[in-house]
Amino acid sequence: MPRLHPPQSLRRGEIDLLALLFEQLLEERQLPNCGEEAEALAARLFSIFQSGERNVERLRMLTMHS
Repeated sequence: MPRLHPPQSLRRGEIDLLALLFEQLLEERQLPNCGEEAEALAARLFSIFQSGERNVERLRMLTMHS
């Protein structure tokens, strides 16, 4: 049976980084902070972060162009 690994929890600084970047992306795209588009943006950002990307500019670029 495969061993399941629990998801790694986020540190406070990582949460703050993601929140700030999310707010900046919403502002750049002139989107409200709720609704389907905001949820999709948040999901893309978090998915890219979970894949291991930590460089803020690459997170921004990959989120905007994925």
